[in-house]
Amino acid sequence: MTAPQPETVVYARDLALDIFRPSTENRHCAVLLFHGGGWRGGAKEFVHEQAAALAAQGFTAVAVQYRLLGVAPWPAQLDDAVAACVWVRDNADTLDIDPARLVVQGHSAGAQMALLTGALDPDVRPAAIVAYYPAIGFHPSAMPELTGDPDAPRLPSLPLDLDEIGRVPSWMLFPTGATAAELSAASPIDLLHKDFPPTILFHATADILFDVRSSVALHQRLTALDVSAELHVYADRNHGFDRAPSMARATVAATTSFLERMVTHREDSAAEAGQYGFPPVPQP
Repeated sequence: MTAPQPETVVYARDLALDIFRPSTENRHCAVLLFHGGGWRGGAKEFVHEQAAALAAQGFTAVAVQYRLLGVAPWPAQLDDAVAACVWVRDNADTLDIDPARLVVQGHSAGAQMALLTGALDPDVRPAAIVAYYPAIGFHPSAMPELTGDPDAPRLPSLPLDLDEIGRVPSWMLFPTGATAAELSAASPIDLLHKDFPPTILFHATADILFDVRSSVALHQRLTALDVSAELHVYADRNHGFDRAPSMARATVAATTSFLERMVTHREDSAAEAGQYGFPPVPQP
């Protein structure tokens, strides 16, 4: 499916947002999308199809451009994500959204950024988070030797050196010598709290970049904190599996259901959950 042409606006410096308006009944809910690419590559156009699919479900979808590591070191990328959230809230009337219904969605490296917004102050924190195959954290690791163009955005031979819960090597985001505190401050799994936004995670069992055990570990910690969280695991698919049409339909449907229950119709969903829980509530 060819994505419709979005509206493009500058939100900070020379950084732009691509806005996909709802193509059906407006839910007055914005979903900001952060692309993947290992923090070194990628572009907002990478998530245009996902944004268009959300717009078809009534969401105002916003594909976000952010600075890459070749332009600015971390945490410039997170700073840009926060600036985009602030811009969307400040322009809620023009966008015809409820500023309390701001959701962030990220893919791979972008999912790490999306999850980190859940650790921000309450006035900046989103209403919910959608994370596809996220980098959940970092462990100390030296940059491996690479051949070829040193400025090319690429990875060494796979699989990556992940730790026991699936945290990725620190060289992916940090220069050599980053402190434990710096790694922890960029690791979503270290920053979870009881007021973390409702979160839905998507991962696949055959992911050769970020192992599925990372999302399992993140989901376990979220539920241990009594945070509303879902984990959707898909068999025999790899990193970026949601680009396939059948997987796009499945994940967008799951996202729509989750956001209806957690954001746009939260009170109705809570009442329904009470009525249809176990043991069943006696009916008059």
